[in-house]
Amino acid sequence: MLNKKSGLILLVLTLILTASCKKEFTEIGVNLIGKPHFEGKIYETNQIKIYDQAIPKVLSMATNGIPQSHIPEMSNLPITSLGIYNDDKFGKLNANIISTIEYNPNLRNDLGENIKLLDAKLIIPYYSHIKIENSQKKYLLDSIFGDNPINIKIYESTYFLPTYDPNNNLEELKYFYSNFDFTNYKAGIIGDTINFVTNNTPYYIYKRNDDGSVILDDNGNPEIKDSLGPHLTIKLDTTFFRHKIFDHSSETILTNKFEFKDYFRGIIIEAEGNNTQYIQFPFEKAKILIDYTNETLDDNGTPSDTTDDTTKIIFHELTFNLGKTRINYYQNTLTSYAQNALNNSDLINGDNEIILKGDAGAEGVIKLFSEQELRDLRLKNWLINYAELYLYVDQTQTDQMLGQSERLILYNYDDKKSLPDLYAPENNQSNNYAIFDGTLHTDENGQSYYKFGITRHIRNVINRDSTNVRLGLRVCNGINLPLKTNTVFRDPDAYTPKGVILYGNQAVQPTQKPVLKLYYTKPE
Repeated sequence: MLNKKSGLILLVLTLILTASCKKEFTEIGVNLIGKPHFEGKIYETNQIKIYDQAIPKVLSMATNGIPQSHIPEMSNLPITSLGIYNDDKFGKLNANIISTIEYNPNLRNDLGENIKLLDAKLIIPYYSHIKIENSQKKYLLDSIFGDNPINIKIYESTYFLPTYDPNNNLEELKYFYSNFDFTNYKAGIIGDTINFVTNNTPYYIYKRNDDGSVILDDNGNPEIKDSLGPHLTIKLDTTFFRHKIFDHSSETILTNKFEFKDYFRGIIIEAEGNNTQYIQFPFEKAKILIDYTNETLDDNGTPSDTTDDTTKIIFHELTFNLGKTRINYYQNTLTSYAQNALNNSDLINGDNEIILKGDAGAEGVIKLFSEQELRDLRLKNWLINYAELYLYVDQTQTDQMLGQSERLILYNYDDKKSLPDLYAPENNQSNNYAIFDGTLHTDENGQSYYKFGITRHIRNVINRDSTNVRLGLRVCNGINLPLKTNTVFRDPDAYTPKGVILYGNQAVQPTQKPVLKLYYTKPE
């Protein structure tokens, strides 16, 4: 009896040990994501359908300064664009801005008597960095495309730009998209500049006398109080601000911030012309500055004696911050080439070339595997160690574009959300999402391409029978923000004008077609 029990115990232990070994092998295989450094097999497939289509609009708004506890979604507009972007292949893009004016608590004070407006201007900082040359500090501007003159006009806006949606009891954020047309909400022009071109001259704040005149040093040069770095600067109409602000001193439309928001609803900034000059700003730092003087009574320290009273001129600067709530609205005028390509996309068989363009331009849609191929792969029961998708650049066409995107993003098109590979443990911002990738590469033959590590997605489709969803492909500046929060899709290409033209699955040369490579191990 004892021998039988011992035999039974030995058998049970053997089965447990065997199961443990199998479990350990499976878990190690599942978690292996890095490109394999062992001898495995590679399966390559070109059974990929890809076509392009126009993007009619993108979520293109910012809500800086709104408490995150009040809104479920973050701002979608970390960069704000203004200008004209002419692309020989895709067409002309106009980027314009509408922005709120933030309340200044100083308006609650009496603005004074005998006011004299000296100057009013809009200033918006450029993205810039400092370079030292010959021991001299020099600013270099970033995020600017083209340097040809354009015209810029600034209008008063009559549109009340709400942060929260009045149709939802002001409980949810009001969403605005890049196709919102503000043409009918432009009041009079309050500032403009003709033949504007960016420059890297710092914006200086000078020391002032009481009458507002600039204080000069012994050499006759203005004394600098502060330097803010290079800014776009546009003069504004002082008469407008006299009527809009100073004529209403101490009235409730100025002393109550809620009434002020409805009274002065904001400004619209538009770029005009046919030249290319496209500027991207940290617009949350934009300001309207108004220089003025007023007169105050100086009793010379004898308030009871008015015979020695005099009037004194005092210089003031009134500041209005912009940009807490703002929208970029885009107007794309396509070339005949782009229009024909997008109008004739083959949604069934795929295209021979794929146009991708940011700022409400164009995107690609990808379907991996034919139905028969997917059934065959699922029956093989392979352990997928690594999977990567290659997309090749049609450089002869892309070279004619104004700027090529350095990075693309691949996502779940059907559900409008990120692929599981993007937020896998080995992918993070510190390594620039190197495993998921999507950046531009060039091989030893000079062929440019983008590649994506999509191992987890492929495992889900092949090994776990997940739905073989379509994949979306767009240009992007970065991939660190979530694509979808709650019900809102955050367009990844909402603030980049660049593009690229790829070879599609109908390309003539087989080596130009998209290819999916699977590194796998056969089960024993």
